[in-house]
Amino acid sequence: MILWILISGILVGLTSGIPFGPAGAYCIKKSLYFEKYGGYFAGFGAAVADGIFALVASFGITVISDFLIAHHSSIQSIGGLFLIVVGLKEFSSSISLNNRIENGKRDFFSGMTVALASPFVIFSFLTLYAILGLGVIAGNYPLSFLLTLSTFVGSIIAMTFLNWSVIHYKDKIKQKTIDTINHIIGIIIFGTGAYLLIRGLLF
Repeated sequence: MILWILISGILVGLTSGIPFGPAGAYCIKKSLYFEKYGGYFAGFGAAVADGIFALVASFGITVISDFLIAHHSSIQSIGGLFLIVVGLKEFSSSISLNNRIENGKRDFFSGMTVALASPFVIFSFLTLYAILGLGVIAGNYPLSFLLTLSTFVGSIIAMTFLNWSVIHYKDKIKQKTIDTINHIIGIIIFGTGAYLLIRGLLF
């Protein structure tokens, strides 16, 4: 059972590293535009946010998770508005590859903030945990903590691999392509925010 929890948690955590989500897209931008550690700091911040979501999801029947479920529309709307602003900012920004800067603390908190503004992650974790048959550990705090920890590890692995891949190939990418990627990243974040806002207002 413990081995299955570890494997399941890591698999669920790996899903958070999908580059088409707002946090993954944001990390890609950091790795493309800044020195090598920018994306890693942002990715670690996003992984911490995933760990918080996993903690709430794995302890399932708690006051916090009940509150989130009861107020999911408002939370989605607020998160959606934030991502819309971030998406517009990312879409309109243009940074030269020859003008790279590094701010680990800021990158960490910006990555965590973008991830926390994507509340659908916690619901995807809840769904994946249920699909994997992990509902049986509800009320077992040691196993729930183990699930949280393994999910966090999976998220760290995913974000590390994502950033490593971008860093490894970015020198082969031209400035024009980088600008196009930046616009796509802005659209992804903006689109996610718009979807969350509309869903939060209508449902």
